[in-house]
Amino acid sequence: GFLPLFEDQSAPMVGSIPMRRLVASNSSKLCSSSMVIVDCGSGYSRVSNFYRSETNLIHATKSGTYIPALHTIMHCPEKSTEWLQQLIDIVKEVDSEATQVLLGATGGVRDLISSGEITAKEVERFQELLATTPELPFKVHFLILSGDDEAKYEFVSAEYCANQCGFADAQEQETTKTASYGNLGLLSSGGMSSQIFVKGKSLCLPTEVKKGNKMGLKHGMEKGKATFHDHAKEAIELKLPKNFGGENVLYLAIESLAGVGEKAGMGGGVAVPVVEAIEILSTFIEKKTEEDLMLGEGAGERTWRSYFPVMTGIVGRLILERLHPDSKVLFAREFEIAEDHILKPSWPLGHAIEKLIHETVPCTVR
Repeated sequence: GFLPLFEDQSAPMVGSIPMRRLVASNSSKLCSSSMVIVDCGSGYSRVSNFYRSETNLIHATKSGTYIPALHTIMHCPEKSTEWLQQLIDIVKEVDSEATQVLLGATGGVRDLISSGEITAKEVERFQELLATTPELPFKVHFLILSGDDEAKYEFVSAEYCANQCGFADAQEQETTKTASYGNLGLLSSGGMSSQIFVKGKSLCLPTEVKKGNKMGLKHGMEKGKATFHDHAKEAIELKLPKNFGGENVLYLAIESLAGVGEKAGMGGGVAVPVVEAIEILSTFIEKKTEEDLMLGEGAGERTWRSYFPVMTGIVGRLILERLHPDSKVLFAREFEIAEDHILKPSWPLGHAIEKLIHETVPCTVR
């Protein structure tokens, strides 16, 4: 099936950070509002329903199942039609009455369009299918995010979570609106690209961890790791200047990069100095390499999951090496905003925050 890599790490992180449910700065209630977003990533597609409570807090309900990555079906009309039927089912899981759905494609689709493997004609055909399929009970808005868009939305989501947990706002002001903290940054890594956002600047790096997985499957861990390191190093150093972001930045590492950081022992809501995080990731990479060597040839067939943590760790270490050594990084896939209120930073969450909070006017209380 289409399962997340770190499905065994479902417990909310950031346990040592002071938790407090922040209160809206005024007493007026806001109109309840929601939106369904499909995150079409490079590995699979997942659906979330985001809704704003009357106290102006964002909540999320995620589908329990996943469907194939969008870029794997766009070339084929029959597969696209089947995919839309699957989409109907998983949207019903999160909102059976949805009338509008945002379909957002990221690195997997973006890169194949750039390389010509997905043609403009195929994109147009898919858009036409979205508009003309009579079985669709909702209107679909199709969006291909740029790398900068993905980085900015991810930053908005991570900043919001940090703000709600009460450690991003040094002034301890009671607010639910995300402010622009100059010394808060974002690090994110997925199957095809890595995103960085800090002090109004965004970067999208073609780190291609999925290519590293293939190198591991083809050459084995040692050679695959070395080959991918050279590939990722060149891609990162080409676009990421040394000491990027300046000193004294707290970077929030999310998505797959956070999962690897947590597996390496850097979870629990503790901000780790960049230099120390580099050393811990290096130790983690070597440990996973030794474990693979000890398993030997008789351990059964390797899969991409065998190499993903190591390749993601390599990308994370290379990115951290380009940041200012006086900065810190906090690895957190999930934030516990309040009891039974957990949010996972992502571009869909950031988009929902922009639409449901930043662009919404409070209702008049009568």
